[in-house]
Amino acid sequence: MSLSRTEFRAAYLLPIACMASLAPVSALAPCLLAAADETARLRSFEEARSYGAQSTVLAATNAGTWRLVRTPNPRGGPDAVSIMQTADTARSDIDLVGLTLRCSDTGFDVLVVFLKPFPPRTHPKVKLTSGGTTVHLEATVIPPGAAISLPAEAATLVKGSWQSSSELAIEVEEDGNTTRGFISLVGLAPALSLLASNCPTR
Repeated sequence: MSLSRTEFRAAYLLPIACMASLAPVSALAPCLLAAADETARLRSFEEARSYGAQSTVLAATNAGTWRLVRTPNPRGGPDAVSIMQTADTARSDIDLVGLTLRCSDTGFDVLVVFLKPFPPRTHPKVKLTSGGTTVHLEATVIPPGAAISLPAEAATLVKGSWQSSSELAIEVEEDGNTTRGFISLVGLAPALSLLASNCPTR
């Protein structure tokens, strides 16, 4: 099966979002981390769906290409709910997959997803530029390492200035290696509203 870079990123982002929420890491991580080509990663994506991940493309035309994902809790608790946006394939390093906003007890968490995992217990330096404003943040790696969690300041930006911007430029540096790319913010406001309306009651 042949995938475009956009389809590849979208296929990879869903199972990573599941791992970063409630899906069994032991069931998904080995396949995702060991997959060396697009076909193998797509197979991991299909296997992730068998564990209950459900993806729904937002219907509203003003929601851009944000994707709503609901992942049933294998332990019987509330579902994990998130919205996802893949990186601009033409202007982003291949290792940058996209951005995920995930429901949490404090509202939502902001995650950046990658193909190549970061070492555990590291704190990558993140530079975010949108609408002419640049912020520098320190992120936390989420096991097994293919996603990083941004501090609460990023959630404030999502609820504020990012909603009036068309895209986000991102640079992530760790141990001298930098990953760069661009993520569309078109449709963020309605996508965030949809996320809020689907977040489970804790």
